[in-house]
Amino acid sequence: MLGGTNISHSAESAGQWRSYHDYLSERTAAGEFSGTVLVADGDRGGRPVLAQGYGMADRGRGIANTVQTRFCIASMGKMFTAVAVAQLVQRGRLTFHDTIGRYVPGFPPEIADRVTIHHLLTHTSGMGDVLFPPSGEEPPHTLAGLMEIIVGKPLLFEPGAQFGYSNSGFIVLGALLERVTGHDYAAHIRKHIFQPAAMTRTRIDVYRPKDVSGMAHGYALVEGTLKDISDSVQIGNPSGGAYSTVVDMYRFSRALTRHRLLSPAFTETVITGKLDIPSHAPGLRYGYGFLEEKRNAIRFVGHNGGTPGYQCQMDIYPDLGHTVVVLTNQDKAVAPAIIRSQELLTQ
Repeated sequence: MLGGTNISHSAESAGQWRSYHDYLSERTAAGEFSGTVLVADGDRGGRPVLAQGYGMADRGRGIANTVQTRFCIASMGKMFTAVAVAQLVQRGRLTFHDTIGRYVPGFPPEIADRVTIHHLLTHTSGMGDVLFPPSGEEPPHTLAGLMEIIVGKPLLFEPGAQFGYSNSGFIVLGALLERVTGHDYAAHIRKHIFQPAAMTRTRIDVYRPKDVSGMAHGYALVEGTLKDISDSVQIGNPSGGAYSTVVDMYRFSRALTRHRLLSPAFTETVITGKLDIPSHAPGLRYGYGFLEEKRNAIRFVGHNGGTPGYQCQMDIYPDLGHTVVVLTNQDKAVAPAIIRSQELLTQ
């Protein structure tokens, strides 16, 4: 069932996820959680055992969150870009170690001839973050406008020298996709990711959440108080910012792990960590648009995301067949929820 609460009838699993549901309900009652959660259990063929909305999508109008509520998924969208790039590698259209100058014009030689697709996918390119300029001005709304800024920026460090999280790098990957395929980035992702995965309520667009049908309003902490910021513009792009639902993200995980998007070998290439992430938990590694972590020898992969008013994370447990999706519309809400799910699945 995907229309409301769904707790597994297996005794052990039911108790586990009933306790998780109770925990989220308690946090919601305390004003510390608002969002939607979906848990799929490998012991039940990867089917959902918990699918539930908590709190309000629109507090002003008293509209509750449900499993069909849309949320901004922020940097979780990097997984879409990475899979789309890997699809082109799988088809022989490019390689992970090609330099970006081979496909994307405008960069000076010291960037064009040295930064590779691998560097962009692993945040080791040395590019910065065009979405958060020091001036505080709103960035351009188009991929072309974002690229005009990116090509004129020097690298922050030598390519491959270190990890430096870069939205700019993933935007360049989107421009590369457009150059190689001849198609608009959002249209390409819709055809090659969303449609094969049956993700019917996910869009990459420029939007105000209050104008999107069925979308949760984002509540950001402003001077210690949660404020509705649903009139703020979200810029969907190759680095993130799309909106989706827990059901659609679950479908993405199923399509990925059942190899409807990539072959088994290329799926493993994308999700496997390539380097450690400094200043994070030991064992946390970054792959190609995916985070990989091992805890008590149990492996999980996925990505998180955050922007004012929205926080989210998806964890896929490839060896267990579990998937946990947590999408929230309240600042500081996602971390305790996802940590509790990880504790339940890795103890």
